[in-house]
Amino acid sequence: MPLLIRYGVVLAALIFIIFNLSSFTTSSPLPTVAITQIISHRTLDTVREGLIQGLEAQGYIDGKTVRIIYDNANGNPAIAAQITKKFISLKPAVIVGLSTTSAQLLIKSAQESKVPLVFSAVTDPIAAKLVTAYTQTDQGVTGISDYMPPDPQLDLIVAFVPHLRRLGVLYNPSEANSVAFLKRLEEEAIKRGIVLVRGTVNSTAEAAEVTKSLIGKVDALFFPNDNTTMAAAVTVAHVAVQNQIPLFANDAESVKDGALAAMAYDRIAMGKKTAAIVAGLLSGQPTAIFPVSHDIASEIIVNQGTLKHLNLAVPTTLGKNIRVISGK
Repeated sequence: MPLLIRYGVVLAALIFIIFNLSSFTTSSPLPTVAITQIISHRTLDTVREGLIQGLEAQGYIDGKTVRIIYDNANGNPAIAAQITKKFISLKPAVIVGLSTTSAQLLIKSAQESKVPLVFSAVTDPIAAKLVTAYTQTDQGVTGISDYMPPDPQLDLIVAFVPHLRRLGVLYNPSEANSVAFLKRLEEEAIKRGIVLVRGTVNSTAEAAEVTKSLIGKVDALFFPNDNTTMAAAVTVAHVAVQNQIPLFANDAESVKDGALAAMAYDRIAMGKKTAAIVAGLLSGQPTAIFPVSHDIASEIIVNQGTLKHLNLAVPTTLGKNIRVISGK
């Protein structure tokens, strides 16, 4: 490569780096809300969408009355740690962590810097050591939990699969939310004579092979609010449908991606409820007056295409609070 071209490439790279750094370091007279999530999948993206909508409804509009910045770690905890350092250096008014892992990585730095931390879509904030109790939010941390008891989810699965004896569960053991939920799920499953067969998904790249490894060993498949598996929902659903195995999830987006059914929260509503906390903090209120909540409306969602492919019908025992969607 000619010397002049080399210099040109180096100069272009330097300009790119300087431009991107300046976009994060330029001071702003507006209060900053920094939002991050551990990985991009439609469930977390929908919570974030609801969060932005909720803030706008309360007058906090990006670029006008507030500065909103967002970054996602693409499933990499090391990148998530870098995002934390970057966000803290910007001295935001509020930091929002979408997912358990994001909130866990943020909490120490946020508390040391006295920046309020609001989490959302966290299954078990106590097990994740974000709070000691739902009402103990005076340490600068509060938020919205997406915990749903295992009973109604097992009721849903058994309604579709009455002969259920072995349930395959896909999850990432490094996600504290998944581990905590599966403990409760197993306790309830044992009462019903159901055995959980675990399939560990350490990365989205492993999802297909892990799902295939459970075929022939289980009567149905399920994954909880596990970010790694949810990010690979399309892949998991494809393997399940190909092998005529009913797949159940805990979110509407995974049903859209091909899972048979889910007992799911309204994630837009969850984002808006998160926004109500953020707006309160921006107005000067302390985290202590906002207890952790998971009082979000839920519904049963069924994928019509998957239902037809598996030659199943919606069980009449499930009642009327059911939404059937076309999905993929």
